[in-house]
Amino acid sequence: MLLLFPTATSGSEPEGLKCPNPDVLMRTTEKDKDELSQALADIIPKVYGSSPDYQEWQIEVIKPMPILTGMEENYYKMAVNFCGENVANHSWFVRLRFPRLLPAQSASLGELYIVKETNSKWIHWFQYH
Repeated sequence: MLLLFPTATSGSEPEGLKCPNPDVLMRTTEKDKDELSQALADIIPKVYGSSPDYQEWQIEVIKPMPILTGMEENYYKMAVNFCGENVANHSWFVRLRFPRLLPAQSASLGELYIVKETNSKWIHWFQYH
C-alpha cells in the first residue's frame, strides 16, 4: 500500500505540495459540488497546462475528503499527513479522466486536492496525478 500512496514519512514533501493556510479556508458541503465543478474550468488549465490532451476532461469523482470511503479514504489520510486534519477536513478530492490520453489508464487520470478560501476562490493545493 505504501507504494501506491506515498507518505511524508520519507522526510521530504511531495513535489507540487502547497499546503493552504487553514485560517482562510471556508467550510463547504456536498451542496458546493456544482460550484466546484464549474471552477474546474479555471483550475484544470492552471494545473495541467494548455496541451490539447488536457482540454477535454470528465469528472469521475468529486467529493469532500472527509466523506471518502473504501480505498478512496486513503486520499483523505494522505491529506491529513501532508497538511493536517484541519486542511484535510476542508478539502475536496477530484478525480478526472482525460479521454484523449486513453487507452493509457494511468496517463489519462488526474487527481486533485482542492479547497475553497474565505475569498470564495477555489484553489488546488496538490496534484496526485
